[in-house]
Amino acid sequence: MTFPRLRWVLFVRSLVAVEEHPPAQVFRLLGRFLAQHDQEAVFLEERGNPLTVQALRRRGAAALRELATAWPELRYHTVEHRTGADLVEWLGRTLATADLALVELGVDENLAYWVGQLTRPHLHTILVDLLPDVPELEALRRRLDPSPFTAVICHPMNVPAYRGRISARRIVVVEGPPERLAAAIAEATIAALLQAAEDLRVISTDENGSGPAPSQRANGGSG
Repeated sequence: MTFPRLRWVLFVRSLVAVEEHPPAQVFRLLGRFLAQHDQEAVFLEERGNPLTVQALRRRGAAALRELATAWPELRYHTVEHRTGADLVEWLGRTLATADLALVELGVDENLAYWVGQLTRPHLHTILVDLLPDVPELEALRRRLDPSPFTAVICHPMNVPAYRGRISARRIVVVEGPPERLAAAIAEATIAALLQAAEDLRVISTDENGSGPAPSQRANGGSG
């Protein structure tokens, strides 16, 4: 797949806590994959989050040194916890020039909610849900409305939680070893962006009254 050069902002639970949180390795590999494909990506995680605190208690500063030395291509920052109008204003600034925002299920619930609400034709948002069988995520999965997001990328076991709450073609299933999973997330995100752009083009054409007949679109459509 050819990747247009885009600006990515990725909100993750932890990029440090690889042993405590398996998706951290997937996101590291995703960052490397994006760098290799000339993408501009920055990873943001909440300062003092429980996963990273646990990793630092177990390994000390070596956990941070390992991330910096073994993964120099990754742009990684910690951010303060924000709420209310401060959160919305900060997200607006953070995503002002972004093309894509990915949110890992399990980050602050209000942050995930507002990223979804900020979905625009120029800002595509993806909810990433890679962990099945985690009780604390089950309740969050039920509460968070997936419909504002451009797409949901998830583990096969998590699909039922989203079925009927978002268009089936906006649910993308990914699985496999970490390196393959990272590439699949990148490819699925670009595919979702292109699909959303095509959907917007079709809607715009229809509103102008120059589109093909509905039966022609249904016969030749992609979904």
